Amino acid sequence: MQRYAIIFLSAIVLAAVAIEYFSGTKEHLRGETLTVALEQVIESKDPEKAMAAKAILGNYTETRQIAALWSGLYWGFAWAAAVLGALSGLVLKLESLIADEKIKKDIAALFTVAAAIMITVSTGGDFQRKWQANRAAAADIEHLGYEFLGKRGENPRQYYEKLSEILLRRHMSILGTTEKQSHLPGQTDSAAGSQGK
Repeated sequence: MQRYAIIFLSAIVLAAVAIEYFSGTKEHLRGETLTVALEQVIESKDPEKAMAAKAILGNYTETRQIAALWSGLYWGFAWAAAVLGALSGLVLKLESLIADEKIKKDIAALFTVAAAIMITVSTGGDFQRKWQANRAAAADIEHLGYEFLGKRGENPRQYYEKLSEILLRRHMSILGTTEKQSHLPGQTDSAAGSQGK
């Protein structure tokens, strides 16, 4: 029974380490060059450019962290389920591991159920779609940041609208829909009116 506990805890620790690594801090994230460049604009004397750069950088960092979190959850659950599924078969085959057949079958059943629950939670919770939506949004914001730098922050207010579109697209992707009208302020009534016509 002690061996069972050790194996089970090892699988949980492995999943926890994967989640911690991928969900971590800025040190695990790429994009340091963009961060340094935008921080210089934020420290500049032009308040409008600084505000736009701060909005881009803040949303980029946040989106990358969220993407890393969902990536850790998705892959952590996937790998843990794979390990538990493999261990359930291994426990049944190895006679030297556990001598008692009843305990052996119970352990294998627990591993199988745990693996199935992890896959169900990951799939039902759309972990993969949430990770991919945030990763794509982070890439779009990164592109926007370099566009901002390339144009020396000219007309900085235009970047708020572009940033808003990226974030809205991310939310729509997480929800699994492309219909934006009902979620944009001020467009609900006009969309309803046009449908009524």
